[in-house]
Amino acid sequence: MKSEVTMKILTPQWSLRRFDRYLPLMRSISERVDGFHVVYAEREPEKEWQNYFHFHKMTMPFSFVKSTTARLYLSRGKMFSQIKDVNVDVIFCLSELWMQEFSRYCSSRMKVPYAVWLRGNHREFRRAMNVNRVKKALLNYLETRSLKSANLVIPNSLELAEKAEEWGVEKRKITSPVYSGVDTEMFRPMDVERSNQFTIGYSGRISPEKRIPELLQVAERLPEVHFIIAGIKQTDITFPSNVEYLGELSFAEMPRFYNRTDLVVLPSVTEGFPGVILEAYACGKPVLVTREALPKELKLFGSIASIDQFDSEIRTLKKSDLKTLGQAARSYVKEHFTWDQFGESIFRYLKDVTERVV
Repeated sequence: MKSEVTMKILTPQWSLRRFDRYLPLMRSISERVDGFHVVYAEREPEKEWQNYFHFHKMTMPFSFVKSTTARLYLSRGKMFSQIKDVNVDVIFCLSELWMQEFSRYCSSRMKVPYAVWLRGNHREFRRAMNVNRVKKALLNYLETRSLKSANLVIPNSLELAEKAEEWGVEKRKITSPVYSGVDTEMFRPMDVERSNQFTIGYSGRISPEKRIPELLQVAERLPEVHFIIAGIKQTDITFPSNVEYLGELSFAEMPRFYNRTDLVVLPSVTEGFPGVILEAYACGKPVLVTREALPKELKLFGSIASIDQFDSEIRTLKKSDLKTLGQAARSYVKEHFTWDQFGESIFRYLKDVTERVV
């Protein structure tokens, strides 16, 4: 339900390729404001999205430049000139270097505050990806600068709130965590065609910080278990015969993915507040996760183990009453992690920052 308070928001997106995944999040905010403007550089919006947002495409020069960050700095003046007449009260962005830096730039030119929803530890991601030392130092510096410059940093976990302060963000700018939500009408138990074997599911990037090579070693040691993996490949990898790689699935395909599994795994070395866990819970699926992948404030339905213990944990969980565990998980997220709760919290913080910043 739209608030009586008038507020217009702008959010930057490099590409709309994955905007369907952000749609529930963004809609929960757009329903409370008078205008939600999305500026972007690549892909085109779906017709249905235009019922909730105003889209503004920015053309970008220097297409020969491969680095997104370098292209931003070369193009930001030209990009801003195309959206400078969009009337907004606050800029809201998801944490990512390009979006943060463009928000910082637009904020200074438009004379409006900007807020960042901090959803992950990108420093840890760069470390896991073995980004070269000079590039890593530069990107960490730029990311920290834009976080420190923000009028508000909204973490999505207690750990990220602590990290933000550790990185130098003033404590007064860091809010209480605002957790992701999950649509339990979309993500729900359903009958789908699936393997007769016990099935383990993983969804996410196929990249080093997700420990996918180690997960595939687990799969090789459990030939009687069927594994299904969905996500974009960001590293070269070969899948064992008992692993079914589905490629990158659309957001609409994800409920069926979870319902093909008995157990969902998340072996990451770093996470914010994983939507994968909430979606699995909503579909009635327990999880097996590493300690780094589970936020301390999120209740566990399943098991925590180091990646080298996944084999024995999977064998133990196979003998458990996973159905009852999954039912409890679904009830838990239905009560505690709705997009309505998310949208209301974000709206209140943005309203507050627009009233405080002149």
